[in-house]
Amino acid sequence: MATRTPTPDELAAAAPHLPVALYDGSCVFCTAQAARARRWARGGLAVRPLQEALDDVPWVDPDDALEALHLVDRDGRSYVGAAAIVRLLRLTRPLLGILVLPYHLPGVRWLAERAYASVAARRYDIAGRHDACDEGVCGVPWAERTEGQERSASDA
Repeated sequence: MATRTPTPDELAAAAPHLPVALYDGSCVFCTAQAARARRWARGGLAVRPLQEALDDVPWVDPDDALEALHLVDRDGRSYVGAAAIVRLLRLTRPLLGILVLPYHLPGVRWLAERAYASVAARRYDIAGRHDACDEGVCGVPWAERTEGQERSASDA
């Protein structure tokens, strides 16, 4: 399943939680950057681990969200990777947002996305993982991870 456009009902239900930036809560590097984003946001943007927030934004694909930062705006639009960082800066630090204007120049967006993808692919090597990933959980697709939890809940 890929990230899709939300239905009007999904968007209405999610409204109290938007805008929101979703990050990999199992990633030490991501968690540190999320703490910085939270300080910058001053309440104007929720910054949440995707592992806790996906029920609020069901149109965001969990496996996609594990691969890159996702920012979902009040209209339900998703910004991913470098585009999410640019949007985050514009929402939280308007003066820094000016610095990202070159992002829209030809070729710069492509370079920014490649740089983001390179860091994202090595994020666990950069700063490590939280305990959940030490058990190999992060390598398992989201549906398989939650499958056992659903069975356990129905067995009870």
